[in-house]
Amino acid sequence: MPCSISLDWKYRDMRTLVMENRFLRVVFLLDKGSDIMEIRYKPLDMNLLWQSPIGWRNPLRDTAPNPVSEGGFLDYYGGGWQDIVPSAGGHPVSHRGAAMGIHGESSMLPWDCVVDEEGGDMVSAYMRVEGVRYPFRLEKYVMLHENAEEISFSERLVNTGKQTLEFSWLQHPSFGEPFLQPGSKIVLPEGCRVLVQPESYNPYGRLMPGEYDWPHVRDRRGHEVDLSLIPSRDLLAEETSFITGMREGSYILWNPGLNLGFMMGWDTSVFKYLWFWQNYNTPDYPWYGRAWNIALEPSSSYPGGLPDQIKMKTHITLEAGASLETSFTAGIVRDMKDI
Repeated sequence: MPCSISLDWKYRDMRTLVMENRFLRVVFLLDKGSDIMEIRYKPLDMNLLWQSPIGWRNPLRDTAPNPVSEGGFLDYYGGGWQDIVPSAGGHPVSHRGAAMGIHGESSMLPWDCVVDEEGGDMVSAYMRVEGVRYPFRLEKYVMLHENAEEISFSERLVNTGKQTLEFSWLQHPSFGEPFLQPGSKIVLPEGCRVLVQPESYNPYGRLMPGEYDWPHVRDRRGHEVDLSLIPSRDLLAEETSFITGMREGSYILWNPGLNLGFMMGWDTSVFKYLWFWQNYNTPDYPWYGRAWNIALEPSSSYPGGLPDQIKMKTHITLEAGASLETSFTAGIVRDMKDI
């Protein structure tokens, strides 16, 4: 079938962009941060991205009761894939007088979108959003070719303010069942390091703080843990590790039972690090034991939160009127004979 693209459909009264070829169906929620809610591999009719038990709530309609300092990210987090700027991190921060909740603001705003090319052997669209609390414009160009099993992204971030500004930038794709299974394997380039930092605000961390050679780390009892292997469905844990020393920006998340993998490739001049968030059956807000998922997140910076990233000098700066461009791809892997 030829490629198709449409702005005609809504999901829970949210505008969508739908791009499709014979292998993939990709759905963006334009009224919710341009989140990618679906990357569906059509031969298996399987969405590779995690779907939260909270569901996809409309931030323009489903107003959250009792707003909190953490912001609305978790109240509206339906899973999928978020584009996060100007502060990546799982706790609220304040910077230059701007209070920002969890994961900044780009993932909570409605985006504009126009179809650029439609029909034939390629479809494409252009999206953009203007920051509210931070004067950044984020532009995104997405392309899908007729016989491709991957989607391509080109992005441009512009400082529309009149002063130099600090920021961090994160891609936040998350994965869950049925694609993610115990025994699934994460494949990274050789030579990566893993940084496990103390997380005083997280009582469910299982790993011993330290720096390790990927993929072997230690848990708090001194036992070795292979982070490349997805653990038992019964494990109770939540933690974020930071992967450094990436010679190239790439990973594969491989499910041997399905003989299917998800791949992502990116520009390490912008996204120098990879965050590995594991969330297994954690109790209480926001999932109350109903979530079992991971996220593999190319990031400009670490740890979480712009003020801490500035202290670590892993943040990025943009001068007034300046811009930063990057590109990345995501798609399907069907042959891992050497794994």
